Amino acid sequence: MRLLREFTTSNVLNRWMVSALSSIGILAAVAGILDAFFPDVFEPRGWAYLGIVFAVSVLWATFDAWPLEKYTRNFSELNTTITIEIGDLFEQPGHLVIGMTDTFDTALPRIITERSIQGQLLMREYGGKVTKLDREIARTLKDVQPIKVETVQNKPDGKRKRYSIGTVISLGSVHRYYYCCAYSYMSNALVAQATPESLWTGLFNVWQAVRDSSQQATVSMPLVGSGLAKLSNQLCRKDILRLILLSFVAASRERVVTKHLKIIIHPDDVRDISMMELIETLKGI
Repeated sequence: MRLLREFTTSNVLNRWMVSALSSIGILAAVAGILDAFFPDVFEPRGWAYLGIVFAVSVLWATFDAWPLEKYTRNFSELNTTITIEIGDLFEQPGHLVIGMTDTFDTALPRIITERSIQGQLLMREYGGKVTKLDREIARTLKDVQPIKVETVQNKPDGKRKRYSIGTVISLGSVHRYYYCCAYSYMSNALVAQATPESLWTGLFNVWQAVRDSSQQATVSMPLVGSGLAKLSNQLCRKDILRLILLSFVAASRERVVTKHLKIIIHPDDVRDISMMELIETLKGI
């Protein structure tokens, strides 16, 4: 179903048509040259040869436009590589980028859903032990001044200390850091909200944290923010990817952030995403 959907997108169809027409043109040119030197070479089976040309062109165009599950682009001038790949974020080697809110709430399931990236961080990397995760978050935030503390009346559930949008904390260890970025605002009604501006601010702070401590090892991240209603109403996934790429390239022009950035699309999300469009976005940066 995914492949069929991919093939019906305008980018894939356009690529298929260009490849098919190009191959027909090349084969026709070759046939013309042969016919000039060997006038009877295509007689008496001209229609059969025409069918072969058509079949070869269709097969080549299908091969050329076939949707990819992984695409890598090397930026030699920046000494870095970016990969877009279908896979499981938590099975990737190296460090991970995790999106969080300005309160760094962690409680399942009322505040944070288990299916979310943050929920998977708790369940898969911390064994579902929320007190262990909270203890590590508190330790990394001990020298960070909150900008506001909500009252029990205003925010009866969850954490009440608010930190600046864009705050980044590094959980884990030097072998595998979890760069947790507060790019969204957690309302007192427990609804996470983000804007393009808050995501941009958070990304730049993430790149600074990665540059400072990752030792240029591989860093993997999801399409952060694509699941938030307010942000997804303003930016499609392609735009979110472009925001990630532009911020990373801009930061890399100042100084190398990491040798390899991987943007991971979970298999369950592929039905809502055109990989070809994402790949074309990476090619266009």
